[in-house]
Amino acid sequence: MAVQQQVNRFIQGIGASPGIVIGKAYLIERFKVRLPQKRIDPERVEEEVKRFFRAIEESRNQLTEVKEKILDPEVRKHSFILDVHLMILNDEMLLQDTVETIRKKKVNSEWALDLTLEKLDTAFQAIEDEYLRERRSDLHYVAARIFRTLLGKKHDDITKIKGKVIVVAHDLSPADTLQMNLKHVAGFITDIGGKVSHTAILSRSLGIPAVVGLEMATSLINGGDLLIIDGETGEVAINPTEEVSQSFLERKRRTRAIEREILKYASLPAETRDGVRVRLQANIEMVEEIFAAKAHGAEGIGLYRTEILYLNRKDLPTEEEHFQIYRRLAEEIYPATATLRTLDVGGDKFLPDYSKNNELNPALGLRAIRFSLKETEIFKTQLRGILRASVYGKLRILFPMISGVEEIRKAKAILEEVKKSMAKDKIPFDEQIETGAMIEIPSASDIADILAKEVNFFSIGTNDLIQYALAIDRINEHVSYLYEPLHPAVLRIIRWVVQAGHQAGIPVAICGEMAADPTYALVLLGLGLDEFSMTPVSIPRVKKLFRMSSFEETRLFVEQLFQFPTISEIKYFVRNWMAKRFPEDFI
Repeated sequence: MAVQQQVNRFIQGIGASPGIVIGKAYLIERFKVRLPQKRIDPERVEEEVKRFFRAIEESRNQLTEVKEKILDPEVRKHSFILDVHLMILNDEMLLQDTVETIRKKKVNSEWALDLTLEKLDTAFQAIEDEYLRERRSDLHYVAARIFRTLLGKKHDDITKIKGKVIVVAHDLSPADTLQMNLKHVAGFITDIGGKVSHTAILSRSLGIPAVVGLEMATSLINGGDLLIIDGETGEVAINPTEEVSQSFLERKRRTRAIEREILKYASLPAETRDGVRVRLQANIEMVEEIFAAKAHGAEGIGLYRTEILYLNRKDLPTEEEHFQIYRRLAEEIYPATATLRTLDVGGDKFLPDYSKNNELNPALGLRAIRFSLKETEIFKTQLRGILRASVYGKLRILFPMISGVEEIRKAKAILEEVKKSMAKDKIPFDEQIETGAMIEIPSASDIADILAKEVNFFSIGTNDLIQYALAIDRINEHVSYLYEPLHPAVLRIIRWVVQAGHQAGIPVAICGEMAADPTYALVLLGLGLDEFSMTPVSIPRVKKLFRMSSFEETRLFVEQLFQFPTISEIKYFVRNWMAKRFPEDFI
């Protein structure tokens, strides 16, 4: 039950989609349904199985109907997410495990499905990659729909939202978001979720401000409350006073003016005042994000995460599926280049027939290139798809989690084997397609001078490199504060990798979150990086800073950082330098 109306209450969440908006709260009160747990008489077991399959079929029809009713072409672009949910409804593990539980334990469908969900949850929680871990929410959206169908509960009609409201919910499924008339939605607030949850991704793509991860928003906010949300800082004001409202509105005016100014840089080259040219590219998960990447001035795709092709399905993607996706990518980004990272996920987490080998430490286990080199047929299928698509644009291949020369040579040998097979079958491909090594393990950075002789480019993955170098689990709330991009060791590693790459005559890119932060971007520029890949919305601001700077001044600035022995001293020096050098951009 919502609490009594409060005035000028502030709550803090995670800024998921930038922008400041004011509006009345539209509260979606969808509390978790209580699931009955019943034993079933043996003679009624098969009827219970049929009941479960009827609920699956009805849920499938509901999602298909939602998809068919989407009329707005801008919203329709995102309906592919509903296809993912429809695939989950066909997932063999979900269906077979639930049916097997009904038959073996003789329990009702709700109880059996809940037990299956617990088993799948355990697998998802072991995943280190934040984006992939957040896909667990897809499973829960689908399960919630099945539960409500089994229990005969109506699904909320959210198609009749009127006015201009801020939608407040515990969580929002893609089906929820896509059903809404977004002309009436000013913003989104959810109790749960992170920067890569569906609500966050859709909100950013549609340009709707959103704050997620507020935990208690649905308990603190009443329907009709006046709200102000700041999708950049994650701040939410409930029933603000006139003075607070004016303060937010003034901040909104300033922010819009800055955004308009920054967007002017999107179409300009990323070139310093003394003529040093770098490439600013985009990290994306889906081809549909290319439009946003281009609009924000991306000069190519620096990291395309191919894992999404393997998620939430009962079978492996075929060569044709790989080809069609990569062909679209190549054609839509042309004449710029797209870098495709080969499968970077542990097979025990997502791929069919690999769910038996639960590892004690999946972060250091059979994942990324290790998995591809073990399961060569899966690897070859992906490589054939990439090579076939390579004639439709400019593609290059990035091998993840490289730890030594042997892995690179084995990966390249398999690539050559695939090339020979395709040449024999007279299938065209780019014979000069470039290959790169992802530098994200300390062993790879230590021998960067040796590795550089084996590839055409390096791409430094700072997210993993920092956590492996500092022995920090960045998703563990107890130690995540130690995750420091400006750690002296991290700076030394990056400097050495850049030097090794340049000595061998190959470009060095960086594709972790560090590249998207303007505070760190100039440090990376001064370290000599050639290519930066980041979220599309970050590109114009970083481009502006680069164009306002000279490479020589940033190089001298960075050289000074190596005289400091501690993180705190480095951070203090960087912040002071940035504030003096760019007073309008850094306070």
